Amino acid sequence: MINHCCRVLGVLMVTAAAAAAAGDVLPRIAFEDFPGGTGESVREIVRAELARSGRFREGVSPQGWTVRASSSAGRIDGALMSAGGAMVFNNQYDRIDLRDNAHAFADDIVAAVTGEPGIALSRIAFVSDRSGAKEVYLCDSDGQRIEQVTQEGGICGAPALSPGSVFLAYTGYQSGFADVYLVNLSRGDRRRIISAPGTNSGAAFSPDGTRLAVTMSHGGTPDIFVTLMGGGRQERLMASRAVEASPSWAPDGQHLVFVSDATGAPQLYLCSRRKRKPERIDTGWARCTAPDWSPDGQRIAFTGWRGERKSVVVCDLETAVVKEVMSGAEDPVWAPDGRHLAAVQGNAIVTLNTVTGEKRRLVTGMGRVSEPTWSR
Repeated sequence: MINHCCRVLGVLMVTAAAAAAAGDVLPRIAFEDFPGGTGESVREIVRAELARSGRFREGVSPQGWTVRASSSAGRIDGALMSAGGAMVFNNQYDRIDLRDNAHAFADDIVAAVTGEPGIALSRIAFVSDRSGAKEVYLCDSDGQRIEQVTQEGGICGAPALSPGSVFLAYTGYQSGFADVYLVNLSRGDRRRIISAPGTNSGAAFSPDGTRLAVTMSHGGTPDIFVTLMGGGRQERLMASRAVEASPSWAPDGQHLVFVSDATGAPQLYLCSRRKRKPERIDTGWARCTAPDWSPDGQRIAFTGWRGERKSVVVCDLETAVVKEVMSGAEDPVWAPDGRHLAAVQGNAIVTLNTVTGEKRRLVTGMGRVSEPTWSR
């Protein structure tokens, strides 16, 4: 079954050359002193972000790169120099917050050297019961600046971040039923956007941010629907007697992966919005939950279950290889760079560099955490 799905989705796959590049020797990068009142703080943040990216080794090399900058009052004049001494870019960063400026500078360095996006400016939302109720929190991609987004005092879950972290959608029960709410993160205002009869939960933003895929049960059994973010007509992906949940979009905005119990146990299915004929992915795991489609379109991460044993598993759609990457973990979500995964392990949110295998504890001391989501 998976081979047929791979042929259908072949346009989404990265080239073999790009994949092979992941095994190249890491480029060296050197840092000059950063003058100015906030120069040293900026330098340490940028160094930490580039190390966390897994794309560089710090040090001087004839073929290496050099980072040059100055910073006062949190604003940055930042430049990247090539091995020959040529200036690759020289940008100004004048956001209000020093950390935002340093993160933007780090992301520009990653993009200039690798041609791929950095993750420093991206954000992660998750659920925590630290306050005594399940609320949604937001943090930087390095786990800093944790802030509580919802103040419901009840149950909130299934957070989803729109592209660029402009909006956050989540499932709330303030009406007594499961409905989908939308928060404007810059203004802080909240509104209920999906409140059909029955259960409405697990919204996922389309790659362009204009649509939501969501599980709704007003037609009987829970099915996957697609709707405009601002409301309007709801398009059912397919009619089924099975329970469907946890949709995740392919980067082309035309395919989705979701969970269905059509075989009696939750398994992963791929479906096109046009053909609406789902294809099951044969993962070899007894139960599969919480799928997330990688930004490069090549892989799907999910939670695999065998009895009570759970693991984060990655399925490569091109090769049909299914690999367990993190034991005792669940709820995986891809970073914008397609290299890092965030997941829940114990009472912590951890990140895994799927290329190097390096694992870091991102969020700890927040009580019971669940359902991380990473902005793109």
